[in-house]
Amino acid sequence: MFSDFVITIAGRSFTVTGHDVLMTIVSVVTGLVFWVALYFSRKRIVELRRSAAIDQVTSELGRIADALERIANRPADRPIMPAAPRPLSVRPSLSRESRGVAHSMFGR
Repeated sequence: MFSDFVITIAGRSFTVTGHDVLMTIVSVVTGLVFWVALYFSRKRIVELRRSAAIDQVTSELGRIADALERIANRPADRPIMPAAPRPLSVRPSLSRESRGVAHSMFGR
């Protein structure tokens, strides 16, 4: 078949046999056959139909955009309403009967 030959790279010698060359060619051809089979078997389909999910996302994004535009178009000099203090009757009172610690994270 093929004769053996020697390749020298950077001071190192490699012996390449006819069998090595044959196996390399068979591997490359087999890989190309599989690649071509996969490349041409793909179906390229593009659908241009509208779906309910896209319609829903479009309407939600439209609502968000409208709300952001309303916020952006507010006058900047409009005073912000200060937080009104709560009446004393609504504030929690600490009584002597309470057995818990006032600011305990465990509620005791």
